[in-house]
Amino acid sequence: MARIEHQTIAVDSERLLAFCRAVLLAQDVPEADAGYVAWHLVETNLRGTDTHGVARLPHYVRRLKAGSIRARPDIRFEERGASAGIVDGGDGLGHLATLEATECAARLAERSGAGWVSIRNSSHCGALAPYGLRLAERGMIGIVFTHVDPMVMPFGGAGPFCGTNPICLSAPGADGRTLCLDMATSLVPWNLVANAAAEGVPIPRGWGVDGNGEETTDATAVRALHPFGAHKGSGLGIMIDVFCSMLSGAPFGPDIPRMYGDLGERRRLGGLVGAIAIAPFLDRAVFERRVSEMAARLGDVPPARGFERVRFPGEPELETKRQRLAAGIPVGVGVFAELGELAASCGLPPLEAV
Repeated sequence: MARIEHQTIAVDSERLLAFCRAVLLAQDVPEADAGYVAWHLVETNLRGTDTHGVARLPHYVRRLKAGSIRARPDIRFEERGASAGIVDGGDGLGHLATLEATECAARLAERSGAGWVSIRNSSHCGALAPYGLRLAERGMIGIVFTHVDPMVMPFGGAGPFCGTNPICLSAPGADGRTLCLDMATSLVPWNLVANAAAEGVPIPRGWGVDGNGEETTDATAVRALHPFGAHKGSGLGIMIDVFCSMLSGAPFGPDIPRMYGDLGERRRLGGLVGAIAIAPFLDRAVFERRVSEMAARLGDVPPARGFERVRFPGEPELETKRQRLAAGIPVGVGVFAELGELAASCGLPPLEAV
């Protein structure tokens, strides 16, 4: 997993959760909505995906203040068939629109065996794993896509076309061995570069290029990222954009308003959530036992040099969560300072280190 080297300050997860919730309440976000978004951000940090955790909270607040994200959106679901529907996010926090799509997809799947829900008029929805894991907890296979503004060079190109366009696939397993793959189709997430810029540290050469198409280690100069796996990641990212934009009527690729552009402009993001019920195929317990067996047998594979053992998709995040629940969440000193400024602007006490 790609990382940046920077100084951090450990913060207790419960205190961080209360802080995020209080900040969102101060922006007139309803209590239940603030509670979920705060949980989503902190859970993402606990799992080690710091690119999509509390570091993004100041940005959401700026957009809430600018009006491009509505604190009290009118989120609506329209059923379009026995296993299909569309959620209109009402230009609210994307976490809420995607949560609604996840719940609606699960209900459709419980009734018809599968549910597919497209999303429109949304905004940045954070990490996808919490949605996929929510479906796994209900005994379903989860498939979650989202797209973002142009940040990634298509294979053979020298400038960006589509976003980092992540994908999440989840499958419930027994004995704590639920599989969850949550990854960007770029070599690294854009927000990892954003975090490096906030912390004032360089990035490794090969992650992205500047405005002239030249490789750069200056996080503030990056204008486009490389796809992972050359043509493979490029093609997958483009197809995810199709799933997210064409079904929902959302803009695609170069037409998507930029996350860090005009803060007063609506993002108009799309997405797609799929749920496949296991019960119509076989007994849920049998499925989960077999997934658990697969995960265990992966761990039996002899490790390559430099590796302790082979881990199943989602296992590193579970290990990180256990560590961070005990020792606190490491927050970059730059982000910690920004959160302090945010607290002051909301009339809240500052965060305290562990």
